[in-house]
Amino acid sequence: MALRPGTRLGAYDIVDLLGAGGMGEVYRARDSRLGRDVAIKILRAGFTGDPDRLSRFSREARVLASLSHPNIGAIYGVEDADGMPAIVLELIEGETLAGHITRGRSSARAGLAVTEALKLARQIADALDAAHEKGIVHRDLKPANIKIAPGGTIKVLDFGLAKTLLDDGDVEGSGSTITAAATRDGMVLGTAAYMSPEQACGRVVDKRTDVWAFGCVLFEMLTGRSPFAGESFADTAARILEREPDWSALPADVPANIVRLLERCLRKDPRERLRDIADARLEFDDALSGPRANTAAPRVPRRISARFAVGALVLIAALATGYLVWQRNTQSTARAPQYAFSQLTSEPGAEWFASLSPDGKWVVYSAETSGNRDIYLRSVGGQNPINLTAEFPEHDDQPVFSPDGDKIAFRSARQGGGIFIMGRTGEAPRRLTNVGYRPAWSPDGTAIAYSTESVDVNPQNGYGSSGIWIVDVASGQARDLHVNSGAQAAFAPDGRRLAVTVRNSDARQMDIVTVPVGGGEPTTVVTAPSIDWNPMWSPDGRYLYFSSDRSGSMNLWRVAIDTASGASRGEPEPVTTPSQFTAHPSISADGKLIAFSAVSITTNVARLTFDPAVAEFKGEPADVTTGSRAWSSPDPSPDGKSVTFYSALNPSGDVYVARTDGTSLRQLTSDAAIDRVPRWAPDGGWIAFFSNRSGPYAVWKVHADGSGLQLMAEGASVYPTWSPDGTRMVLGSNNLDDASVKQAYIVDTSRKWADQSAEVLPDFPVKNKAFVPNSWSPDGRSIAGQVTLTPRGIATYSLGSRAFEIFTDFGEFPVWLPDSRRVLFVAGGRDFYILDTATKQIRKIYTAVRGVYGPPRLTKDGTAAYLTRRMTESDIWLMKID
Repeated sequence: MALRPGTRLGAYDIVDLLGAGGMGEVYRARDSRLGRDVAIKILRAGFTGDPDRLSRFSREARVLASLSHPNIGAIYGVEDADGMPAIVLELIEGETLAGHITRGRSSARAGLAVTEALKLARQIADALDAAHEKGIVHRDLKPANIKIAPGGTIKVLDFGLAKTLLDDGDVEGSGSTITAAATRDGMVLGTAAYMSPEQACGRVVDKRTDVWAFGCVLFEMLTGRSPFAGESFADTAARILEREPDWSALPADVPANIVRLLERCLRKDPRERLRDIADARLEFDDALSGPRANTAAPRVPRRISARFAVGALVLIAALATGYLVWQRNTQSTARAPQYAFSQLTSEPGAEWFASLSPDGKWVVYSAETSGNRDIYLRSVGGQNPINLTAEFPEHDDQPVFSPDGDKIAFRSARQGGGIFIMGRTGEAPRRLTNVGYRPAWSPDGTAIAYSTESVDVNPQNGYGSSGIWIVDVASGQARDLHVNSGAQAAFAPDGRRLAVTVRNSDARQMDIVTVPVGGGEPTTVVTAPSIDWNPMWSPDGRYLYFSSDRSGSMNLWRVAIDTASGASRGEPEPVTTPSQFTAHPSISADGKLIAFSAVSITTNVARLTFDPAVAEFKGEPADVTTGSRAWSSPDPSPDGKSVTFYSALNPSGDVYVARTDGTSLRQLTSDAAIDRVPRWAPDGGWIAFFSNRSGPYAVWKVHADGSGLQLMAEGASVYPTWSPDGTRMVLGSNNLDDASVKQAYIVDTSRKWADQSAEVLPDFPVKNKAFVPNSWSPDGRSIAGQVTLTPRGIATYSLGSRAFEIFTDFGEFPVWLPDSRRVLFVAGGRDFYILDTATKQIRKIYTAVRGVYGPPRLTKDGTAAYLTRRMTESDIWLMKID
């Protein structure tokens, strides 16, 4: 929240807001002690509980304190007023280089005058050289972070992403060395259009990444445009990785040595790039002092000559050292695969689950451009997709080509759901199973593996123990592989093993194992405190590709694997795509083409007006939260004036409270624990939630002002549900794999866990099913909940008769209306229903047009429903492997 003019911060009086960025706001302030104006950078209030951002903020202060240079903005001090961290900086009047370039675009030429651009670039190079001499890499150099002070002096600003280059043995606090713990390898930080290829891929960076960004800035000063900027992050990243700048855009009067300098700065391989920015200063001095005649520059980068030189050196070395040494070096320095990317689809909404035909000429995928999810066929080089399931109104999803390319297996909601098979052009669809998701063909096409749980792009949302089954295509006979918590499967090329995604006991972790097709013990391939999923074999069986967030964002990785044993043969290595979230890879039979989903997801809290008399929604959803942070599981306060929810910030989750319009956001928990699904007490004094802060998931409570945190119940308990008078609470069990603890139970909220005996609900009447409570009826007589495992459904429990009643075989987490007779629930993330528990009638009242909706929570009077809305944009991309 912005500070008002006149606010006092230590010895500084806030004057006005100068600007805001991703981490904080910058204000003009008056130093009352020294009588001068300064700039104060303040970390955003929502980030003060984030250790990583606090570390980056303090790192910026230490970086600036270690630098003293006329072309770098100075630091005057650090303030901490009432827990608000702030950096006091030199106030630099003037405009940013970005603004100066923009003004230049209105002139006859697009960029700046060449002489002016070179003089400014010379000063930027001086600033970077000073930082690099201290071992500091800026990592976010761009025109917006460079100011031109009155008189033309350049000032490089914003070292918030800076890192130091630590030698072995360096420790924090030794000289100017700063810890690099907060700049882990693999984290993609910076601004897309100026990222180096290695930075965009999340790899280790050094000062050569600043050299690249410097080249981008110089190119923009001379031409008026960024050399790689695209319409999206993915488009920009693809240009950085694949394309050369438009050298013809450089003005004809740019000196030849400056064009050569630009080309050396913008080489994609950092080993070929200009190694020291100090060398650039010499080039600028020569260009500014030397003759300007006959300086037209070559417009084609000197790639061929460079490669020829490298090849010649290798050949000479080989001849000099002999055949054996040459052979060893050849084996150890084999050329890494080269990747080129192109975008196949760009329609609104999600196109995903692409599957390449074996010959690599066709791709089949699912999309909802027709109003419901359908399956489309498209040639890899074509523009016109063919809807193969247009005649069916039900959702069709997760298609996959058969090994011969003649058939397509897919998941469909028609006829109650299951796995279906149709011809390549959509003919003769037939049902193979009445359950299942994510079908995967065996190499000979005689069998299909599937999971009993759906995993689209949110692999953490699992309900109980999914399994992996194999069905015979001809007979329809299916068998259970008995892979505990198996969520996806992929056949090895020889057909002897399956790679399987399994859920770890930690909700934030998924691992990949291999199991024999005939059954047997699994062999772990990759396991880490990360989400590893979407396994896919290379056609030769030597590698297993998979999606993982182990580098900080969900991208593509591969690991060498022994097909016979199913064990890995080394550490995983990144195969980075130009996508912030990569999922659903599919590979052609020759291994030269991979299709994948490039996904963008936002998860926010929304509010729908509800009329409890007629049980109908009114109008369209209104946003309570916005932005890219994941907000989930809202619950309105008893007085209807506030709402609580949690934010999943990997690897933790924290509980928040805000007003119903999203303002006055307050964070109630802020540590490394995972806190989820907050639920307000009927008197509004407490908020209960489940958390792993003491080990296994247990229920805790905290006051609405963030005080009084305490444990309420242990025993792997989740989904706290208060009684109407607040004296009791019913809890679900998080250990659904253990038949002995599948019951829900009721606790006394006034007594400590150690001082009471919980009232255990009876066993659920259906074998291998469990009851997860979600809502206590306002009259106090019944509890509504979800039936799990698959298929799910809606059931109630009567506290008087101690009996369950099952109403549906679909739907999730019902909530009572004020009349204690009807319940509202959602199914499939889109369709909302009203169930009358007296008449057993079910009525659909609303279908979401876009997005996936979580379970609703009603206000006490039933006039508003709060829910989670997940919006997904996804396009199909292709990766060519050379």
